[in-house]
Amino acid sequence: MVPSGYWFAAAAVCIAAPASAGPADWPDLTPIRLHAGVNKIVDIAGDGKPGTIRLDWRDNGNAWSYDIFTVKVKGSIATVDGKDRFTDSPHTGEDVIASVRFARGTHRGRTTTFALVSHREVAESVPDPAVTTITLYALERNTGGLGTPYIFTKVAKVTPERLYCHADMALKTELGFPLTKSYDGLPSIDGC
Repeated sequence: MVPSGYWFAAAAVCIAAPASAGPADWPDLTPIRLHAGVNKIVDIAGDGKPGTIRLDWRDNGNAWSYDIFTVKVKGSIATVDGKDRFTDSPHTGEDVIASVRFARGTHRGRTTTFALVSHREVAESVPDPAVTTITLYALERNTGGLGTPYIFTKVAKVTPERLYCHADMALKTELGFPLTKSYDGLPSIDGC
């Protein structure tokens, strides 16, 4: 079982250095270092407005606790796929099912905030190697007229051929995204 507060650091604390672009059409990304609670981001969506990324821990008292990431632009919650938050699924920490990380990069000519979601499709047993999909979302103003003023728009998605036992290792291997300081998986290329 992962102790309360453990995944605050594990899910979000990373070395703030540029990651390689990964797939050729992905932007260069600089990881955002988060701490538990409210993290202020200047010009969060590239239009001059300030924002925040709030990191909270949902403790279930078992291996199914998770982090909640709420993004706001000037006080208004930004949505992703109709939801008002991102959540991860750290399981025991050695075999993370879903990882959520944030970064800065350029989208449509503006520096903005990106969310990277790495998700393993667990078939039978959580620790087993699994197909993993990495989705990249860009924060931008909602020009559709309906919904919240800001949304995370899916801009890229990749499903690597390699199977992974840890969602964070997929981000490292496929995109060069740094591991968290408290990474608890195996040091192999696939986390297995």
